[in-house]
Formats: sequence, C-alpha cells, structure tokens
Amino acid sequence: MKVTLTYSRNLHFKASVRSFEDLNVDEPESFHGTDLGPSAVEYLLIGIGGCLGTTFTHCLQKKDLELKEFQVVVDGKLTHVGPKKRLRLVGVNVEMKFSLKEIRSKEIIDSCVKDFKDNCIITNSIAKGLPIGVNCQQI
Repeated sequence: MKVTLTYSRNLHFKASVRSFEDLNVDEPESFHGTDLGPSAVEYLLIGIGGCLGTTFTHCLQKKDLELKEFQVVVDGKLTHVGPKKRLRLVGVNVEMKFSLKEIRSKEIIDSCVKDFKDNCIITNSIAKGLPIGVNCQQI
C-alpha cells in the first residue's frame, strides 16, 4: 500500500492513493498553512475513526444486524510537551453512537463491541508502537 504526496506551496500537499487523487493535506492558517484541507493529524484521527467504524459495521453485517444510525466522533488532544515544548498528540478518545433497525440481543451486540476493538488495524498498530522508517534524498 503506497500513498504519494506532492508539494504544492506553503504547507500544502496533494496526496494520491489508489485511484483517489488531489486529496488536500494542509495546516490551518493559525499553524502557518493555507487551510486548503485537513492536516496530517486530522487525517490520522479520520483514519482511527474510519477503521473503528468500518470494523464495527463489518461485524454487525456479519451478524445480520442493520444500522439505522451510526456516528463516530474522534477527539484528539494536542499539547506542548517536553523541554522544547513540541506539539504532540497525547491522547485520542473515540465515541461511537449507533442504533439498529431492529432490536437484537445484547450479547450479539456486545460480541461485536469486543471483537471490533481487536480487529482495527489502525488502533492496534498505533497502540503496539508502529515502527516508521524515514529515508531523505535530495533529487
């Protein structure tokens, strides 16, 4: 799986992945960006919410449970840490609210609530410490 980001201007990049092109990545003006799209941190939060939401939905679908409503809210806490006061994401809280089209047993729903947390690749990768290699080359 590969994503390519191409510099545009200021702090703005255009990202592409699979057949999706021109996804904006930028910083808000308050962070010296041009506010043309979500920031990298916001995309991370989107990834967390998207992964948890899709794995939970998939579990419900396997058990023939149909959603009536579903909302995932991901709240990331940014703060300055350390002696150099670097900005860091220090915590993430996820709130999921859902209703089903028909009432089903609590045990079936509870099994999905337990299972989806174990199957979200994003949250598990972050929680277990994802190694990231960086190679910089001047072209």
